[in-house]
Amino acid sequence: MARLLGWELFPWQEHAADVAGEYDPVTKLPAHRSVGVAVARQNGKTTLMLARIARQLIPPNQTVAYTAQDRALARTKWAEHVELLMATPFRDRVARIDRSNHREVLVMDNGSRYMPVTPTGKKAARSLSLDLAVVDEAHAHETMAVVSGIQPAMAAKPHAQIWLLSNAGNSRSGLWRHFTDVGRLEVANPASTMCWLEWCAEADADVFDRAAWAAANPSMGYPGGVIEAALSDGALTMDRATFLREHLNVWADADAATGIDAVTWAACRRDDLMPGTQVALGLDFTPERDRGALVVAGTVEIPGEGHVVALEVIEAGSDLERIVTRAGEVAATWEAPIVIDRGNPAASAIPALERATRRFDGSHAVRLISLSDMVRACGDFHDAATRAQLSHRGDYRLGDAVVGATKRPVGEAWAWKRRASADISPLVAATLARWGVVAAPEVVVPAVY
Repeated sequence: MARLLGWELFPWQEHAADVAGEYDPVTKLPAHRSVGVAVARQNGKTTLMLARIARQLIPPNQTVAYTAQDRALARTKWAEHVELLMATPFRDRVARIDRSNHREVLVMDNGSRYMPVTPTGKKAARSLSLDLAVVDEAHAHETMAVVSGIQPAMAAKPHAQIWLLSNAGNSRSGLWRHFTDVGRLEVANPASTMCWLEWCAEADADVFDRAAWAAANPSMGYPGGVIEAALSDGALTMDRATFLREHLNVWADADAATGIDAVTWAACRRDDLMPGTQVALGLDFTPERDRGALVVAGTVEIPGEGHVVALEVIEAGSDLERIVTRAGEVAATWEAPIVIDRGNPAASAIPALERATRRFDGSHAVRLISLSDMVRACGDFHDAATRAQLSHRGDYRLGDAVVGATKRPVGEAWAWKRRASADISPLVAATLARWGVVAAPEVVVPAVY
């Protein structure tokens, strides 16, 4: 298709087209329904994408949607794509082009059409049935909303594909962080329906290292590709984080981008382990008090392996009253401490929890930890996950919280950082519960209410 358009693809683009275009020779269906392409800027993502779009428009009655970080940019980029296509022999197959605002569409002689769509969960192609969707500059999306809107529009199309393209993002790039983590995990899975293609330098790369430039810029050295002198100048004049992100396709401050990566978390999964009876509970609410989580942790001895702390989500959601009630019930039944961060909104539940767990001697199950202990708990949780000294059973609520968490500096250390695009209360609660098992938090003096 690229050659018919008069374009010569770079080798990396040919490789991407070959792998993303794989299909089952028996069923004729695509091997991959989702395609992620991560590469540094100015390496030819647009050319590759347009060739893919053009290929989809050649069969009759196909619908292709394009979106970017907002509707204005999506419309502008769609118009650029139309101009590029109309400057090729492709124009002979085009029936009409409507550039009217909110009616933009390129229509082929065979009834196929190409249009921009609004990148929101409420509007993204919800009234369409799509054969191909392209999400460009995917790093600009803080949430999964655009994909949540697009993928159902492809559910009835057996040959449908969604393409996501971008260079590396930052701590706010919720959608692209998710696809990056999942894509890297799925690369080794031959049965995966996701195709992940990534060109990047190492996270600790020297910005002046030409080998790092080549790793992230596969068009460098080819006619029309990225110019080495431009990278040299950028390394000299740009701040390190921006150069890493834009030109080396490295996530800025990779350690802050994710607290625990998806591969590490997956390695901690043990479906056969449960917390047991000697347990501690962790309780956490979001700052907005719109969601919360209750997690239980308990030490499990594994013959020949030592011990791990098993985690289990008891409750998670928006019904905070139910979560508090369950915390009191479980704590009273199992004589388990309820660990709460002193500065967290969940501290408002202390009076109710004290009453629910008060013993004959006047003590109760509530335990508070200070900010310094919370910092220690976060670091210890991270290290335990890295060494597979904690376990979980694949609960999506905890998994989503782990993938969605970032780190915020606290002095020379760090603690979990909340983002608007991700509810990490199950992770925070799990961290507190584990700390209740491995440490001895402050005992709260009974108070009179």
